[in-house]
Amino acid sequence: MQKRYDAAVVRQEARDQWDMILSYLAPEIEPALQHPGKHIPCPVHGGKDGFRVFKDVRETGGGICNTCGSQSDGFALLMWLRNWDFVTTLKAVAELLGTGELQEFTQRRAPAPPKVPERMNASKRLSDTWTQSIPITDTRAKAARNYFESRGIPLEGWLHLIPNPDAVIRFHPSLTYYQEGELNGRFPALLCLVTAKNGDAVNLHRTYLDPEGHGKAPVSAPKKLMTPLPGKSTSGAAIRLGPVVNGVVQGAEGLETAAAIMTARQKPVWGLISDTMMAAFEPPDEAHSVVLWADKDRPQMIHGKQVCPGIESAQKAALRLHEQGRRTRIVLPQHPIPEEAKSLDWLDVFNLYGAEQVGPARSVVQIPAHGSKQSSGLLSRVASIWRAV
Repeated sequence: MQKRYDAAVVRQEARDQWDMILSYLAPEIEPALQHPGKHIPCPVHGGKDGFRVFKDVRETGGGICNTCGSQSDGFALLMWLRNWDFVTTLKAVAELLGTGELQEFTQRRAPAPPKVPERMNASKRLSDTWTQSIPITDTRAKAARNYFESRGIPLEGWLHLIPNPDAVIRFHPSLTYYQEGELNGRFPALLCLVTAKNGDAVNLHRTYLDPEGHGKAPVSAPKKLMTPLPGKSTSGAAIRLGPVVNGVVQGAEGLETAAAIMTARQKPVWGLISDTMMAAFEPPDEAHSVVLWADKDRPQMIHGKQVCPGIESAQKAALRLHEQGRRTRIVLPQHPIPEEAKSLDWLDVFNLYGAEQVGPARSVVQIPAHGSKQSSGLLSRVASIWRAV
């Protein structure tokens, strides 16, 4: 059954968090979010100064396009940017916040205690959550080990590639999970440090597990970012599962996918969290080359055209990184998407076909080809054989 969400609840929860929400769901407008009221090139129509967000964007999420007019709040702005209907937009925001799911029972729940605005306590919440966690190798972190084993990627295959894993990925034995502003339970959870281009820690990513670690927790949004540190942005950041190697950074959408590639290739691969985060990824200055391990998704209708979000996001990143003077290679699974699945990622390839099928020899280089002047000549630059992985 498709989940339904209470628009009023989600709207209330989103208030005063729209800058974070838009940074995650629409990273292409990050420059506008950093300078509310300042014009930037329109993310839909291009140009030089056709778009800006309102100065109260944190509260309302609104912005304006010089061509299309005002988008009064974050829902309207996302519908315009993504060509989503309201239901799709509501679902995306609700799942990011982990709130608003309608419950089908008649018992009346006790009212929730008054909420302290999350943003006011962002630093303390991040610090407390991290300090309450334990190393993933601790004997008490059995659920974490079980989870990775259940995904076919035991810790022994990849954790040694991270020089100081305790500073990157940890385990929380009993992390609170809130839904609709109420405590919905406590679950074991994986915590990953999210790091910006300059090396600063900006946020934590949580993966809630079932009590034994045989799968994700039975909640509406088992994977969630926390509210970033005040003044920091999660857009462009990554989970750094190892160092930059010989000037090369490799990245995949999810933690588990990155771990599978690391197990197969025995080289660090950073977790880029999602396809939208991959599109906005900003590697550190010492990385002259980037390898993006994209998911192979079924086409979806976005902005009136069918696109595959995984490769589309990788292509956006590749074009931007090439304009920065970095070499970029995109590797994409060549096996068919299973009939019952929405996508095929490199973790699927690892488990279905074996470690030897994970690599450039089993992939193709995808070239951004939007017909713009900016991308002219990109084909010749990317298609050259590059043995970085």
